[in-house]
Amino acid sequence: MEHSIRMVHSYKVIQAIEIGKVEVILAVDERQQDKPYLVCYCMRQNPLNMEQYYGAETGSDYLAAMQDFVERIQDEVASLRNERDEQPLNMPVLTANECNLLTNEASLENELLAIRPERLRPEYRTANHQLVVAVGGFGMSAHSRGRAVYVKNVFSGKEQRWNRDDMMGSVKPEHIPPWAQLRLEQHQASEKRKPIQRRDAR
Repeated sequence: MEHSIRMVHSYKVIQAIEIGKVEVILAVDERQQDKPYLVCYCMRQNPLNMEQYYGAETGSDYLAAMQDFVERIQDEVASLRNERDEQPLNMPVLTANECNLLTNEASLENELLAIRPERLRPEYRTANHQLVVAVGGFGMSAHSRGRAVYVKNVFSGKEQRWNRDDMMGSVKPEHIPPWAQLRLEQHQASEKRKPIQRRDAR
């Protein structure tokens, strides 16, 4: 079975490691006599999940390029460790036992959902990366043919796009972590205040 060749411009990718929010890439173009080696980052943090390359460095020495490649990975690992150390609470992964599994009849609107652990990178398999609230997308409706579900991460507040089948289910009330319950209550209180603020502004 033939494997497709991945290219970054004219450079063929020979090493690629996904870590954290990025992918670190080492590529080669032997036709480039002066600078045949390229090291760069790739991100897909956009609605269309398109590859975006940045931070590219080219050079003539393979060992220097490999050192750059390895150091970038080490930097991402250190950043992830710092992020984990700064978390105020232990946030173990949520499993199917803590969720009401989804059915085709279920509407996801404003539901507290847990993303399947296997759909997350290993370094992100913790509750703070799993817990989201559905806010839009065709995949949110029952019996919908659409797949996309737009959500807001409960811990970070950032908006994300997932597919309906990425969701493990709605979290059972008795298994909602206290920190998540607090943030949900804060969000609900904020939403209730918005109409009052708009009326005052008129």
